[in-house]
Amino acid sequence: MTNYRKNVICLSVAIFLFSVFNFSPVLAYVMSSTNYRVEFDSINTGGALGTSTNYFLEDTVGEIASGSGTSTSFNIYGGYQSMIQDTVLSITAPSSVALSPSIGGLTGGTADGEANILVSTNDNSGYSLYLNSNTSPALQSPSSSFVNLIILGGVPNFSWQIPVTTSAFGFTPEGSDIISKYKDNGSACNQIIGSDTANSCWDFFSTSVSQISQSLSSNYPTFNTTTVKIRAESGTQNVQAAGAYTANLVFTAHVN
Repeated sequence: MTNYRKNVICLSVAIFLFSVFNFSPVLAYVMSSTNYRVEFDSINTGGALGTSTNYFLEDTVGEIASGSGTSTSFNIYGGYQSMIQDTVLSITAPSSVALSPSIGGLTGGTADGEANILVSTNDNSGYSLYLNSNTSPALQSPSSSFVNLIILGGVPNFSWQIPVTTSAFGFTPEGSDIISKYKDNGSACNQIIGSDTANSCWDFFSTSVSQISQSLSSNYPTFNTTTVKIRAESGTQNVQAAGAYTANLVFTAHVN
């Protein structure tokens, strides 16, 4: 079964509203070496694995103190038959983020904000984080909209630049887990071996789900942070209708 968590984020002119999913079991293991670890051990007098076309049965004989127990901070899975444990996947985000300053309808301007998306999993394959918008264009008012940022060839723009006669709305993710699409060599993005230059590699919000970061190992109980910087701009020769502009953004995390 694929485990995933989803956060729906409403952007209202300069406000983000986040729903929060958070789980807090604690993991431990009994023995380890450089390359291996034993998470569970037990002493038994027998047991076997039996299978059929539709079922399998794994049993042990003579095991004591098996079963599970929980408290506010810990989960205990006792015994050999408890080796299959729950997969923990947690995603959390701030309750609000403001884009600022206000943008003049006739004079233009740029408004910025950022959201820290935290993901944690105990799955040894790690997690992937995705982003999409529920509408296109993503940032809209009842009577107008900001144009989705235009990129060429599917590669994010290293620098944020738009014509003075239009508007744009886009984002860039930053953090140790961002995928190569958002890494750069100092002048171009989409670098397999690249850096995470601040305020670079800008992309547009799409209704299609797009991956922005990935980890290939367990990080529980700590959280890995992806900072999503968001920008809206109206050019100095663009007339942007006054109004309350909103965007519905969705962050989805699942184990790999």
